[in-house]
Amino acid sequence: MMQHWVFEMGVTYKKIEDTLVLMHRIHGNVEDLPELFVGLKQAAGLAAASDPFVVLHFPLTDEKGVTMDVCLPLSRPIESGKFEVVTIEGGIAATALHKGTYEDIKKTYRKFVPEVYGHGHPIQENGREVFIALDLENPENTVVEIQAMLVGWESKLAYHLERVLGKKKKDRVLGGFKELALETEQPKRALVIKDALTKLDKIATEEQKYEALSCCGHEFPAELIVAMRDLYRVTKSIDTVIQAMKDGHFFYPKMRREGNIIYDRKAPARKEAFEKAMTKKERMHAACFCPLLEDFWDEMPGTFCYCAAGWPRRLFEGILETPLKIEVVKALTKGDDYCEFAIHLPEGVS
Repeated sequence: MMQHWVFEMGVTYKKIEDTLVLMHRIHGNVEDLPELFVGLKQAAGLAAASDPFVVLHFPLTDEKGVTMDVCLPLSRPIESGKFEVVTIEGGIAATALHKGTYEDIKKTYRKFVPEVYGHGHPIQENGREVFIALDLENPENTVVEIQAMLVGWESKLAYHLERVLGKKKKDRVLGGFKELALETEQPKRALVIKDALTKLDKIATEEQKYEALSCCGHEFPAELIVAMRDLYRVTKSIDTVIQAMKDGHFFYPKMRREGNIIYDRKAPARKEAFEKAMTKKERMHAACFCPLLEDFWDEMPGTFCYCAAGWPRRLFEGILETPLKIEVVKALTKGDDYCEFAIHLPEGVS
């Protein structure tokens, strides 16, 4: 029998509140969920508040499945020996409804994510799926709400500019942000950000811009940082860590070391398209991960790419447990067709 799936077109944005849940972490697939949903509901009893959902740790995906925090919202705290009671942080989510076999949910993502990117919103690495109905025997009855949690770039920038420069200067820089809404199209969003960063360039030092912008973007997955931090604590060898990342999980960057500098050249977002590109613009388009920046590489101030420096900053500050300076060596905003960062190691790191 043909299995149908439906993506209800159009992105809806929702504010998701912090949620008290009964939670159990697994590494597996959707087939593991029905039995676990039953167990969570039995443990929660009358405290079960709404449909179960999973937090998908997409970076922790392998041939055996994906790491998932399987959650059941609670109306009140309960005692549970088998499961954890935790609070899942909320935020703004872009949502869409998938109907039909779960095997086809990737098709929904392929339609849904470009719509979110069309508004210029970076999405967090970990996603969420609310299981309104999960029917593996009659998959056409399955209904899942996809919740892509937004990075919240503009809110982060406002917070960190105020932290670094003070409220008066922050307000002067970000005055144009009042024009932005969640549904603002990416070209308009990029122009407003360009205007703000042009103002920022006039009143802030490079150190101040780095400190604010590098805290605004995606955050390297904490679980992968811990593994390399623990390795460094034992070996005290950054070369051992670099090699372990080359040999390890696909999410780690592949880097080279020259003296006290580690160079991190970002792989292109779309490798095949990058290799087939015939023009510089095609290469830049294939290289870029950032929906805020797309097609505005020539216009956006180079300051913008301090944001991307936050990715290796979080990784290596987490490993070495000390503040670091990350230099933007090459960037699309500088006219290059790839991005590269230099991680300056402190004295005494071997």
